[in-house]
Amino acid sequence: MAIIEIRVPSPGESITHVELYKWLVADGAVVKKDTEIAELESEKATLTLVADESGKISLKASEGDSLEVGSVACIIDTSVQPEADVETEEKKQTTAPADTEKKEIKPEPAKTESRKPEAKATTDD
Repeated sequence: MAIIEIRVPSPGESITHVELYKWLVADGAVVKKDTEIAELESEKATLTLVADESGKISLKASEGDSLEVGSVACIIDTSVQPEADVETEEKKQTTAPADTEKKEIKPEPAKTESRKPEAKATTDD
C-alpha cells in the first residue's frame, strides 16, 4: 500500500500560512491524478491543490483551517484506483471508434442524354 502525502505549496516567499478555503472532494473519495482537490487562500493569492497520483483520499485538515506551508493537507492511498479507468479501458476494447459513423450512400440518378429533335430543312420546289 503506497501512501502519498499532499503538502501545502508555497504561494510566495514571505507567506508561511494559507487558509484551506474549500475541499473540492469528499473524504474517502477516489480521485484521478491531476484532479483539483482543494482551494487554498493566502493574503496575496488563491491556489488550487491537485492530486499528485490517483487513489483514495483522506483529508487531514478542515475547511477554514490555517495551514503551514509544507504541512500535510491530505494523503492518497494509491493502492485504490478509480473504477472509471477500468470501465474506460473495457469500452475502448468493445466499442468501435466514434468517427466511424454509418454514412448513407445515395446512388446518383442515371444520366440520360436528352436529344432535341433536329429541324428538318424543307425546300419549296
